[in-house]
Amino acid sequence: MENAVQEKKKVYGLGIASFVLSILSVVTMCYIVISIIFGVTSVVLGILSLVIEKKNGMGMAGLIIGIVSLLVTLFLYIVLGVMEADLLMIPDWYKDF
Repeated sequence: MENAVQEKKKVYGLGIASFVLSILSVVTMCYIVISIIFGVTSVVLGILSLVIEKKNGMGMAGLIIGIVSLLVTLFLYIVLGVMEADLLMIPDWYKDF
């Protein structure tokens, strides 16, 4: 009888933590390192939530948003890196004028 009562009082926090960290990852996309840290942590907690807690709600949402946030952040990092190398570089022939 006590096990049934304790089972109902059990709080599932991994899914909620994954969801919150994935939202923080989206909000901090302009800070690439912080966004990647939040995104990776969100994905790990989302996977743990699905495996350990057997819940599909918040853990799945945190996992999906975390993966999308990581992909967008890495895409922006690559695009900004390419743009910085190509567009902001002054050619040697221009320096002579």
